[in-house]
Amino acid sequence: MTNRVGHVDIAKGISIILVALFHSKLCSFAPDFINSMSLFRMPLFFFLSGVFFSVSANTYTFLWKKSEALLKPYFVTSLAIFVIVVLLREEHLVWQLKGIFYGNGNTIRWVPMWFLTHLFSVYLFTYFIFNFTKIQENHVFYKYVFIVMLMAIGTQWIDTFWHLKITLLGKEITIPGLPFSFDIVLISSAFFIAGAFLKKMVINFSPNLYILPISIIVFFVVSIFTDAHMDLNKRIYISPLFTTVGAVCGIYFVICTSYYLNKIIILRNILLTFGQASLFILIFHSFIGIKVYEYFIWLGVNKLELWFAIIAFLISISTPILIKIIVLKSKLLSLIYLPVKSKNPIN
Repeated sequence: MTNRVGHVDIAKGISIILVALFHSKLCSFAPDFINSMSLFRMPLFFFLSGVFFSVSANTYTFLWKKSEALLKPYFVTSLAIFVIVVLLREEHLVWQLKGIFYGNGNTIRWVPMWFLTHLFSVYLFTYFIFNFTKIQENHVFYKYVFIVMLMAIGTQWIDTFWHLKITLLGKEITIPGLPFSFDIVLISSAFFIAGAFLKKMVINFSPNLYILPISIIVFFVVSIFTDAHMDLNKRIYISPLFTTVGAVCGIYFVICTSYYLNKIIILRNILLTFGQASLFILIFHSFIGIKVYEYFIWLGVNKLELWFAIIAFLISISTPILIKIIVLKSKLLSLIYLPVKSKNPIN
């Protein structure tokens, strides 16, 4: 890993840690602080994913690679969980199986994995948009007009399919958004495409010491004095202008922070480890964190809930790294879990 892209992987490490933090029990001890980071937590993930996006591969190769990187671990994990559910003789098995293939946060057991199916949708959407419109080859003005258009339409329609009642075969059903959360693809793709357009700037990034403090101030003003809030999985995007401004400021701050942390060897190596294990942390952190915290509470020791939450959080982001090592060392697990020709599933 070169210094030029080291800060990008560090930013990914910070991003996945923030995702795990939001899903941890620590959120109940500092809800305002942790929830404020919701403004940029997922946009940062999409933005960084877009930095290395390319349309150079043919359609078949592109779909195959993205399916292996994103859908393979999703379906392997989900179906493994389903087998356990069957063995435990739980009810509503048909609906749970349907939910796996529907693939959004309201239909799966391990909710954070909605990001994998949705990121696949984002890659697919962007690939065909780039090939059809060639927007990436246009003047910078038209590029940003395109991003603004995606964001404007996406935020306006964000809850169009959310808990929508429809009649199918004479029966009324409520749909929890579209499969693979495709109903929010315009918003997530706006951040993703922004990352693709700003690829050179991000890779060769150097903080602007005038913009950095301004971005910090603006972020805190937005988070404290407006009702801006974002939760894409729940189709929430309140005050679109302020929320988007907060997201942009947060993304810039994290990339600046990553740039400086990249120069501190110990912290750099730690965060690179988390960034390179982001797939496994995304999949396993929530289940591990909840189970560890429940075990601590079961012990019945009073007044230590905060420490339990801290320890559970640390275990939830470190154990997936061990899982990654085990998978990489096993030819069978690598074959069924990771892309055949790659051991770094997500860039």
